[in-house]
Order: sequence, then C-alpha cells, then structure tokens
Amino acid sequence: MKLNRSLSILALVISAGLGLTACGGSKDVTPAADATKTDAPVTAPTASPITKTTPSPTADPKKSVRGNLIGHIGDIGSLSDRITGKVETKFTVDAITPITCTEPYSRAAENGQIIAVTITAETTPELAQSSNPNFHLSSYDFKFIADNGTTFTGNLGTASTYSCIPDAEEFPSAGMGPAEKLTGKMVLDLPAAHGVLVMKGNYGSGFEYTF
Repeated sequence: MKLNRSLSILALVISAGLGLTACGGSKDVTPAADATKTDAPVTAPTASPITKTTPSPTADPKKSVRGNLIGHIGDIGSLSDRITGKVETKFTVDAITPITCTEPYSRAAENGQIIAVTITAETTPELAQSSNPNFHLSSYDFKFIADNGTTFTGNLGTASTYSCIPDAEEFPSAGMGPAEKLTGKMVLDLPAAHGVLVMKGNYGSGFEYTF
C-alpha cells in the first residue's frame, strides 16, 4: 500500500497517544478486545468500529528523533486527503508479536524472525472521492530499525511470510474500499524479534512503534 495521504493522529490510548496536531484519548477506544491473542482467527465481521475521531486541541504531537509520529499499541491514527483534509482511513496497531507459522507449506524465516502486525482499520465514505479509493497494506509499507539505530535494508516480505497463517487471518491483499472495516495481520520477516517498526508514508512522517 502506498500511504499517499497526509497523516494525522486522532483519539489515542490513555494520555500517551499521538496526533498530527494533538494527542490524547482513553483506553476505551481500543478497537481490539484482546490484542495479545494473535493466534485466534480474525475476520472482517468481528472488527469493532473505531468510534472516536476528534483529537485533543491542546496536546502537542509526539515525534521520534527520526521525525516519525510515535505510536503505541492501541493508539488511533488516521490518513487524510492531502487537499480536503477529510479523514479517509482510521486504524490501530493492536499487536506486534513473534509467531510460528502453522500452514502446511510454511517455511523458516529468512531474515531471522517471523512476526505478525495485527491491525484494525476502518475506511470512511470520503475515500470514494479519492483518485485512488483504496486502503492497501503490504510489506513495502514497513521498515525495521534495530535498537542501535541500524536500518534493515533487506526484504521484509520474503517467501517465508507467504502461506504462514490462514488467509482468513491476513490483512487482505486486495485492500479496502470506502466504508469498510476489518481486523487482519501483516506477516513480516524481520532480523530480530524486537526493535522499531515504521509504517511508512509517502509524505512527511510515518508511524513508529517500538516493540
């Protein structure tokens, strides 16, 4: 997916969240009921809506030394149209956890560690007005940075990430159209089980998660 929308952060978990112009919020907006249960099947009908969309007008955005917006598990982020500013997609990262592949044709990790990024996403009707009315995610939308600051330049979407978990659990390869919601997993092949994962954007900051 090319995150070709300007970034903004909406309601956040507790008071440690983030936003393009604000941060704040409360844990009760976390759409995933139990972010740690990454092995349970997840399908679109089970995803809860992300209800709060208004950021606090008084808080400042929090960025890393790399200029990325600092995200935490359960924080609500958004993607908006660059021209109109209308929110087109809201999302939360519910978990980033090492996993063991379960499918018959799964392969061992090439880079070192297979992880699953569990994401709940909800698109708005405004996405239909976009020149590309689709919210799509792939391994190319992520970057891994080690604890010492070294950026991994290899492929995060190796053959080991395919046929790893049931298709019903994965974030759909076809993406999402307007007014849809779902919970799915992005499977990535990382060189380590811990570090910094960046969900990249084409313009300005990305979203950065330490795990």
